Formats: sequence, structure tokens, C-alpha cells
Amino acid sequence: MRPRFKVYLFDFSIKMQHTIIYRPRLIETLISNGRISSYQSVFQPQNDLELVGVYLWNAHVTGLLYPLISAAEVSLRNAIDSALMADIGRFWWRGGRLICQSWRPFPARPPAVLQSVRDNFVTATQRFIAERRRRYQQHTITPHHADVVAKTEFSTWELLLDSEFMGNGLIWPKHLGTVFAGTWTNTKAAIFLNDTRRLVATVRDYRNRLFHHEPAWKGFGVITDSDALQHVVQKVEILEKLIALIDPEKLKLLENNGMLRLVRRACSVSEIRRFQHGAQVHEIGSLTDLSTLISLCESNNSVLDAAISGDAVRFCITPR
Repeated sequence: MRPRFKVYLFDFSIKMQHTIIYRPRLIETLISNGRISSYQSVFQPQNDLELVGVYLWNAHVTGLLYPLISAAEVSLRNAIDSALMADIGRFWWRGGRLICQSWRPFPARPPAVLQSVRDNFVTATQRFIAERRRRYQQHTITPHHADVVAKTEFSTWELLLDSEFMGNGLIWPKHLGTVFAGTWTNTKAAIFLNDTRRLVATVRDYRNRLFHHEPAWKGFGVITDSDALQHVVQKVEILEKLIALIDPEKLKLLENNGMLRLVRRACSVSEIRRFQHGAQVHEIGSLTDLSTLISLCESNNSVLDAAISGDAVRFCITPR
């Protein structure tokens, strides 16, 4: 099978990059010294061009992580909601439908985890109503089940994995096999539920960091560029694990459409160097040279900078 690839034309010579005035406004004000200093200490760039390059590389990686995080969050949300809706009915979070170990629908106040779930759905309902009023000037609004679920915070679905919901007549382990159709990490339901909640908590924490524009590579023990790359790769593996646990077919969908390949490609020294404009430019003097580069880029899952012999215009070859 012949390799599939894309060719992108561009013209960003090193000379052109040095015409950008990096300081003081660009780096010290628009990016901020506080944010950029961590890049300096971990990646050890030799100049401002390389410093901003690795900063932009992080933005690139973060953009590729978003679809994976979204896939994990939406898949978990929909899997749990579908199972509970089929069993308890629509708006299963209302009234006394959702119960837990230490509480039944009596006048006593429910435990904190159940109250938090209820509060999250109240907030989601209010958020939907406020958005409809703002965007469409509607005054009489009756949210449907799907409208409310779509507005819930990720924390809602982590809370529902609490051990308070594990027991006879409760949602777990009754629906575990339906919600998590992949290969279980432990055959004991209680242990599996606890392990899975920790996995979801890790994904949610990472998601929140990225959504608040924290560096994708930043974490405990990250002090070198190798540590940074390993940190991102580990997070990708955790995302893959959670998605596969919910449904292996969802992970296969992402894989077959190149989304996992894209983020793995980005987690490399060569990609950092490319954003720093320090990558090798491969000169193409014949179709044989081009064919060799295409094969190399496909086999290594890497983007290569290239130029036609005697031509100043550069382009990149990237596998799909």
C-alpha cells in the first residue's frame, strides 16, 4: 500500500523569524515572564526564537489533545446517562430516584456526594436556560433531558463513580458492564470502580489544567525536555486507556482517523525543533529523493522540512 501524505508550502525562513520583535511586549507582556520562565528552565532554548517556538509547540500539542479529552468526557457522560436513563427513567437525578448506600429518599439530608450530583444538575439546568435566553431571547423554556446532560460539568460523572453508589439495588455494580464495555482492569467490581474513578479524576484534572491554559507538559518531577515529552505521552496513554475501557470501538475510531497518530507525532523532539525553526531542511533534487522522504516521513510518523534544489521556497511533508 502506497503511503498517504500531505505537502504544505510555506515561507518562514530563519531570517524572517528574526525580524519579529520578541521583547519586551510579545514575551514579557502578551505571554508573560511568569509563564515563559518555566519553558526556559525545562527546555533550555538558546534564544527567543527557540523560546517562543517551544511555547507554540505546546499550543500545538494542546490543540491535538482536546479531541481525545472530549472523546473521553463525552463517551463517559453518554455511557452513564444511557444506562441510568434506561433503568431509572429520564431526569433520573431528580427527586429520590438516584439513591446511595447511606441514604434513601427520606427527609434526612443526602450525603455530600449525592447532594453534589444534584447541585451539578441544577447548575446545568440553569446554565441551559440562561444560554437560551441570551442567544435566542426565549422566555418560556422547558429543558429536555439531553439539554441538561449536555451542560453538566465533567465532575458530575466522576462523582457518580463514588463507592456510595455501589451496592445491592444501586447503580453499581448493576450497570458497570454496560457503561464500561472494554476489558476490565480488575474483575472485582468494587476495586474496578475505585480504580476507574481515579483514572477519570486524572483525566479531569489534566483537562482542567489545559482548559485554563496551563502547559500540557508541566507536572511533578518534570525538569528536562525529555521529562516533558514523557509526561504528555503518559497522559495520552491514560486517555487511551479510559476511552478503551468505555468502548474499544471508540478508540478504534480515533485511531483509524489518525487522531492518536497526530498527537503521538507531536510528542517528539523533532517536532519541538521544527517549531523552533531548527529542523533539518531536506533538499530534493529528483523524484527518487522525494520518494525517499515520503517513505521516511511515513515510517517514522514525522513531519519533514524540505526544499527543491536551488529553490528558496520550503515546504513540509507530513503523513496523514
